[in-house]
Amino acid sequence: MPSDLQTEIVPPLTQQQIQFFKDNGFLILRGLIDQAVVAEWQEAIWAHLGSDPNDPTTWKRDYVLEGLQLRDGTRLNQQDGMKQILEQLGAGTFVGGGGTPLIKWPEPEKSDEWALPEDGHIDGYGPGGWSPFVIGATSYVYDVEHRGGGFTFWPKSHFSAWRYFLKNPEQVDGSFSDIEGFTWRWLLDESAEGPCEFIAKAGDVVLWHSYLYHTGSMNVSDRPRMAFFGRWGHRDKEDFKYEIPKDLWKRWAI
Repeated sequence: MPSDLQTEIVPPLTQQQIQFFKDNGFLILRGLIDQAVVAEWQEAIWAHLGSDPNDPTTWKRDYVLEGLQLRDGTRLNQQDGMKQILEQLGAGTFVGGGGTPLIKWPEPEKSDEWALPEDGHIDGYGPGGWSPFVIGATSYVYDVEHRGGGFTFWPKSHFSAWRYFLKNPEQVDGSFSDIEGFTWRWLLDESAEGPCEFIAKAGDVVLWHSYLYHTGSMNVSDRPRMAFFGRWGHRDKEDFKYEIPKDLWKRWAI
């Protein structure tokens, strides 16, 4: 895994950080989310679940946390650091970023089965159909250690998916999944590195390109992994969503 420039971040990003993101498809931002906001996330999630964080017998173990109510200004896409960075990367053209928290509940009894995932996917092709976007972000609600269910990604794999679509532009709408024998590994070539766990403190953020190959991992710790995911699209995506540009950064400000 390349050095991930794990430093305290004060937006805007430096040219070195931007180049790292372009080269690797991800960038880890330590301490981007204020701890007061993190504390609000923690309180809101447990209240929504109606569970005691210290009593596993009360845990409802929902994976997708639908309908979570957060105080205005505390959502991931409303944080000043996130807004400044997205403005820098997209010059005001990146919109959205809202997302539902996902929880990987602990399965310590499966400790002997733990391994880094061998397969992943790219986002934008869920049950609701094709939903193009440009950049995603993941932030943890609690610290996540090794084998704790971390977000897992393959550095440099954004180039793999891009090259696949350059060769097969008619499949960018997700029709690749209808081809007999399809596997997500079609979008992953030998230039990609990984897989790598996002091991991080609560409030750290990893930015990731929309084409970055990734997945979740098994949580064999004794605490749930709670993460906020945001995805930003381009405000004019309907005008060019079928385009596979020769320059991967054509619609960016970098």
